[in-house]
Amino acid sequence: MKLFVVEKKVQIDDGIGGFKEDWTIFKTVEGYIDLVTGTDLNNVQNAVTEQSTHMLIIPEFTEGITDDMRVTEANGRSYSVTYADDPVGQGHHNEVYLKYNGVLVNG
Repeated sequence: MKLFVVEKKVQIDDGIGGFKEDWTIFKTVEGYIDLVTGTDLNNVQNAVTEQSTHMLIIPEFTEGITDDMRVTEANGRSYSVTYADDPVGQGHHNEVYLKYNGVLVNG
């Protein structure tokens, strides 16, 4: 298994009455990532699975992952979360559909 960092976007005070958005760590998880293969089968999440390039399997269920987060690897690869699934609602493991964004340069 590899380590992955799940990040969420937060608003940070800019010191002059406004704010800026930046990524912060939500949770570090262990899991497996793989390419998503295409299918012509009909499913409920067709729109998000069609645009997904990878899937992250997290064997230890992690509550709170949403589609406005991102996942990063130690090598700098970044993925947007397109759909966070709790298969059959059992809280057993996560299947997180991702879209590859490229390699991060300075976060």
